[in-house]
This record gives sequence, C-alpha cells and structure tokens, in this order.
Amino acid sequence: MVDAPLLEAVRVGSLDDVRRQLAATSDLDTRSHAFEYTALELALALGRVDVARLLLDAGADPNAPSANDTDALTVAIEEFGEASHPLIELLLDHGARPSDAALWAAAQAGDLWAVDCLLAALSAESASSHDLEALEGALLAAAVRRGDGALFERVRARSDEMSASSLQWAFEAAADTGQSGMWGRLRQLGEPDLPRALQSAVLAFLRNGTPAQYDLLRRITREAGPAAASQLFAFAVTCGLNVSDRTEALLSLARECRGDLEARDPRGMTALLMAADRHHIQHMRRLIALGADRHVRDPDGQGLSAYVERWPQSVRLAEARAFLAELGLPTERPAGAQHTGPRDPIGLAFVLGLAIAVGILAVVLLLHALGLL
Repeated sequence: MVDAPLLEAVRVGSLDDVRRQLAATSDLDTRSHAFEYTALELALALGRVDVARLLLDAGADPNAPSANDTDALTVAIEEFGEASHPLIELLLDHGARPSDAALWAAAQAGDLWAVDCLLAALSAESASSHDLEALEGALLAAAVRRGDGALFERVRARSDEMSASSLQWAFEAAADTGQSGMWGRLRQLGEPDLPRALQSAVLAFLRNGTPAQYDLLRRITREAGPAAASQLFAFAVTCGLNVSDRTEALLSLARECRGDLEARDPRGMTALLMAADRHHIQHMRRLIALGADRHVRDPDGQGLSAYVERWPQSVRLAEARAFLAELGLPTERPAGAQHTGPRDPIGLAFVLGLAIAVGILAVVLLLHALGLL
C-alpha cells in the first residue's frame, strides 16, 4: 500500500515538499504502512531532525502511538543514543510525555542523563509509579556491558544499597560480555546467583567464543564449584549438534574443575543420555571417550538405545543405531513408551460377566419400581 503523501514527503522529499503536504492535510499523525511509524517518528528514525522540528511546529502530536506501541521519544533514544539529548528536550518542550518504553530504552542504553531528564518531566506521583529499581538495574547492567567504570560508579552512588535483582542483572551482563574487571567490582557489592551467571557465560562463549568470555567463564566455574562444573558437560551437548572447538573447551573446563561426568539433571538425565536423546552422535563418542558410562540408565531404567529410538523420523536414526551396535548395546523399547503385556482372557471374561449381571439387576429394579413386576 502506498503511504500518504505527507509520509512520502517526510521519507524522501525536501523541506518545501513537507511544508506543501502539511498545508494540504489535516492528519499530521497518519501512520506509515511500511514502518508503522507516524510522520514524526519516521522523521526521527531517518535522522531528519529539521523535518521533525517542522512537524512539531505544525502541531504533530509527539505522544501519538504507532501500531507497534512506540512513540517519538522512544524512537529518538533508540536511534540516536546520547546524541538524542537535544531531541529529547525538543520533544518535551512540545508536550511529549515520557513513556515506559522511552525510560526503558534510555536505561538499557546506559543514558543516565536521559533517564533523569525523563523522570524529571513526570509528576512526582507518575514518576513513583515506574519501576525505579528495574531502571537502576538496567543502567548498572549497561555500564557493565560497556565496561564504563565512571557510569558504574555514578549509578552505584544513586542508592545506598543495590537490590539483589539489580546486582544479578549486572552479574549476568558481565558474564555475557566477558567483563572480568566489572565482575570483580560487582563481587565487592554482593553475591551472584552463580548457576544463572554460569549459564549466561556459557551461552555467550558458545555464541562468540572470545578469550575474555572464556576467561570469565573459567573464573565463574571455579567460584561455583564442582557441582556447577558438572553442568558444563550437559551444556556442551545441548547447545550444539556437533563437537566444536568451543564445546571441546567446555568439556576441558568441566574436567579441570572436577565436574562429574555422570551428574544428573532434575529429570535424572546424564549428559550422555541427553546426547542420545538428541542423536548428537559426535557428542556421544566424545563423552564415552572421556569415560562416560555407556550402560547408564535413567530413573525408569531406560538406557541409550531407548532414547535413540524415541525419534523414528530423525535423519540421524540409522547412524545412531549403528553407533550403538558398535558399542554392543541392544535395541530397547523407546523411552516413555508404555508397556502393554498380553491380555488375560479369564480376567476379561470375569469383568464382562460382572457388567452383564449389574445390567440385568438394574433392569429388574426399574421394572419393579414401575409396578410391572
């Protein structure tokens, strides 16, 4: 669908084109079909600050919501970062009301000035209705991600004591980005939820594989202890189809930190059973080479073959079966399958006879009640 002429002028026209369309329309807040933006938001997203100012002076509503629940302040902050400060002031001067989305965008960007400016534009009652603790947590996490020590100290100094949730958010941001220095500074403020931080560190390392991420992953694993190190075997299996340099690094780290290769998750699954369930054959080979028990069974007594047989449509089923045959393991009933033994004909006859007798008795009682007997 073709956008309204005003939107086309905002997108590709000159200032004079925009002026002509403003004079020819009364709907200054029409939305773009392609971007779901109002004309003002579109001007901001395209960096056409002069057009945005022209629209505001003509009466465009800075609070008109677009179809994707954004607003002009949010667009300005997301598109320009700290360079949006003049735009924030311009929008506020034209009546923009800070929204949750705008505050959140500023906090996630680590823009302390913008957060304070937006909060100051709200009434005291309205400002208190926002989740200030979450905003502080987002600011602290942004400082950690950027490795910005000055911002870190400014955010930390805003409250006497950071909440546990804010600190955890920041710990996970450090784990995700490999900010070892920030991890150390956070440790001076409180204790992290190490399993959650470890998960963030593992996923970040598998995603990017930077030396800084591995160094912090190693530090967190050592702090968390052998029980947490045992989880690395499962992470290596569940986060990749094949063995890679990064999954091999996880396996080595798990062994270095005395992780238990036979550790079980809450369902009673070991890393080797997880690999079988996913038909991750390379991982199965590697785990067995490291000493994993090929005869391992889950709490229901089901072994590797039972998990391989769960997925008959898998393109790797034949390869997985061949590997288990190579190991000398027999084929089992698929895991989770219900055992149905042979039916007992005597038992069935007894139940059927009992049902017929009850039916006859019910008919006799009904006829007696009706006076027919």
